[in-house]
Amino acid sequence: MFRFALPALALVAVFLGARAADPPAGPTEFKFETAAQSKSEFDKSAAPFLTKHCAECHNAKNAKGDLDLAALDPDMKATTSGARWAMVVEKLATGEMPPKGKPRPADAELVAVGQWAHAEAKRAGRPFTRRAAYANGNAVPHHVLFDPKNVPPFDGGPRVRRLSPEIYAAFTNDLAKGRPGIGQPFSPEGKSTFKDMGAPKMDEPVTAQLIQNALAIVELQTAYKVEDGQVKGVGFTQKEFLALFDPKNLPTDVQLEAAVAKQFDTILKRQPTAEEKARFVALMKKNITDAGQTVGVRYALAAVLLLPEAVFRMEVGAGKPDAKGRVRLAPREIAFALAYALTDKRPDAELLKAAATGELDTDAGVAKQVRRLLDDPKTDKTRILRFIREYFGYDAALEVFKDSKDNPEHDARVLIEDTDRLVLYVLEQDRQVLKELLTTNKSFVAYKTAADTKKKRAEELAKFEREKAANPEKFKGKTYKPFGKSVYEVYGLKDFPDTQPVELPAEQRAGILTQPAWLVAQSTSFDNHAIHRGKWVRERLLGGVVPDVPITVDAQLPDAPHKTLRERMAVTQQEYCWKCHRLMNDVGYPFEQFDHFGRFRTAEKVLDPVATEKNKDPKGKPLGPVTRDAPQDATGLIAHVGDPALDGPVKNVAEYMKRLASSERVEQVFVRHAFRYWTSRNESPGDAATLQAAHKAYRDSNGSMKALIVSLLSSESFLYRVPPPESNK
Repeated sequence: MFRFALPALALVAVFLGARAADPPAGPTEFKFETAAQSKSEFDKSAAPFLTKHCAECHNAKNAKGDLDLAALDPDMKATTSGARWAMVVEKLATGEMPPKGKPRPADAELVAVGQWAHAEAKRAGRPFTRRAAYANGNAVPHHVLFDPKNVPPFDGGPRVRRLSPEIYAAFTNDLAKGRPGIGQPFSPEGKSTFKDMGAPKMDEPVTAQLIQNALAIVELQTAYKVEDGQVKGVGFTQKEFLALFDPKNLPTDVQLEAAVAKQFDTILKRQPTAEEKARFVALMKKNITDAGQTVGVRYALAAVLLLPEAVFRMEVGAGKPDAKGRVRLAPREIAFALAYALTDKRPDAELLKAAATGELDTDAGVAKQVRRLLDDPKTDKTRILRFIREYFGYDAALEVFKDSKDNPEHDARVLIEDTDRLVLYVLEQDRQVLKELLTTNKSFVAYKTAADTKKKRAEELAKFEREKAANPEKFKGKTYKPFGKSVYEVYGLKDFPDTQPVELPAEQRAGILTQPAWLVAQSTSFDNHAIHRGKWVRERLLGGVVPDVPITVDAQLPDAPHKTLRERMAVTQQEYCWKCHRLMNDVGYPFEQFDHFGRFRTAEKVLDPVATEKNKDPKGKPLGPVTRDAPQDATGLIAHVGDPALDGPVKNVAEYMKRLASSERVEQVFVRHAFRYWTSRNESPGDAATLQAAHKAYRDSNGSMKALIVSLLSSESFLYRVPPPESNK
């Protein structure tokens, strides 16, 4: 493996010198260079808003909450007012302020105040911390996005972001032909609804790993040996590279140009420009002079792997703005964006051809290519399943420790595989996808191993019976112990099903949220977590915002094993806590129909103190805790949504899921999440046209996931960018 040598300096210069700048400001964001610019916007949008909606209660004479807005300096750089402004923005974003009974501000006013505050905090060098609750995009009022009578102009800005870990791994795996030794420089953002959102910075450790990987890949690409004075390839060395290592002759300009062209085609899927070819040939010559033929050539070839195109996703656009001020992405940008939207692979030959021939210059041409990829059985559309996984979050079941003594048959990996297979089954039908995901009582049960396990069990049982019949004394009192884990028990079955998917009792199971994988993912090691489950429903299905736990609050339920979870959660109904818990508790309670392993139940086991006290041996030694069955209360309430079709009491989880699945709002919230996933950013008011069109496409196609994806990937939000004002001058 390479050690860094003198040419590494030139290689790093190529990478750092050509690195993309920080991504431009996101959609609907201001960017202030001076305090005067900020003050001008404050006077225009924030000050009138505060006077109209807030000053009555927050002034020098009546400073409720110890807040006098008139004394709050809008210059966050000159003062320490940033924390107070952050609190003001939070109260407005969550709808806590203005308080009930006061007129609600117009949504455009709320958005403008938030934009000013975030931009000023950024100018001051003290950007507000984007807490997880607001990173999901729900802070934009739902009706702002889905009111067909009020569609703001598109405002999505240019973007440059690095590849996702999965795309980078697929990219380098193809280059290294699956050989080990290539490290993963990237990690998921981890602060957003989906992992491939945000724009993590390229720091020194990431850069060092990229350079190391580039050198390791090129070493494999150019492996050679010399036999009888002839240079021969080792492994998959390209002929264009072999010609560079002749020990008797230095490579010619023609050979160097051919090698550079080959590397550009391999890494970037395009030919170098004349300027690029000249620059890389010059770099290779210099490196050969400085460090010799082998090292010099390899470092120059490695530099291609470090060009921005190789590690960043370019979505900037090309050409002049149209009448709406939009710039369309360049055809190659669209080709890569489409490939990365559906797969972890770079564009295939047909997609690159469509880019080169002008087919991607029209929305219809883009939609045609999206449909081709979706319908092609050879295209591994990994990102569609990943969307459902990340949206529901059931794969987090692996991260929840469970005591095997409570359920020796628990196998989180199998539960996740079962839910994955159920998702794929629903996607294959491609009809009313969300409704099916929320209500189906079908399930796969250890589908990968069930048939083999049943067969082996039958063989083992037959063998046991034969041996027992032949030697009854030896087997006296013994029974057959089944082979393999009884994973089926968590689904309420007595054996592995003969056919899959199997239909479970409709009053017990209804969709992904009743799958053991999801229930385990939204639990603790030893108990259910109705609060987490309710928060998930509020944000992922109802489109609400639940603020984070204040740092001054010890968010712990009382340790009272003799009480049910609902009884212990009574502490959250205190006035200070209830402002947030009213959004979560009632929509989380229906899942109490299941225990923390995802098993259906009609009663909750709690400690019986009286029986435990009496549970002693004749000498008075305690024999351990005794439990009793407490009546199960799985009723709930949907409230604080403002949708008459949703609001109201909930009897049980099956009825709950059906009501959610029939809601237009829930469908629209699902579309919002699909938008975030496939654009890798939160929606803004300017995306209203895209979201409304995507929802219509989904509805008109009888709930087709493919139709939804085609609409999103051929939309204005996906294909266009609005340059910053200074770039239009």
